[in-house]
Amino acid sequence: MDFLEVTLIIVGVIMISYLFLGQLLEITGESMDPTLLDKEQIVAEKVSLLYSPLKRGDIVIFRHPHQTRRLIVKRIIGLPGERIKITAGKVYINDEVLDEYYVKNLHGTVGGDVIRENVEYKIADDSYVAMGDNREKSTDSREWGGVTRELIIGRGFLVFKPLSNLRFIQP
Repeated sequence: MDFLEVTLIIVGVIMISYLFLGQLLEITGESMDPTLLDKEQIVAEKVSLLYSPLKRGDIVIFRHPHQTRRLIVKRIIGLPGERIKITAGKVYINDEVLDEYYVKNLHGTVGGDVIRENVEYKIADDSYVAMGDNREKSTDSREWGGVTRELIIGRGFLVFKPLSNLRFIQP
């Protein structure tokens, strides 16, 4: 009976932690390279979303806008209400070029089906624009537009596997 009780408590703590504190996720693909690598496993923390607004540069985990069972990892590029434009491989926010030190190929940003080249896109008041750091290998907001706040699950916090790559995820 004691074993069953301890097991139920452990399962309960794990479930509560998973639902409210963190989300485990394996990176698949090269869209966040070199920041996050294919097959790395990360922890996304959920708590800070309750008291700290999302910022440009945050790495977030969210449900795909059109396939909500699929989880995506990208970087926040544009904030609610801003104007974004892609021109000559560069991203402009409210007419100012965005310094993207984290992008794998600084001149590799091209427009997509929704956020098109040389066309200004106004971000909705409840949405964010999210893009991968490896723009040539990333399907992101350029293809499906803004990501609403309700789809965002957490911020990238820690790479825990493989152990040789153990590190905190920096925005």
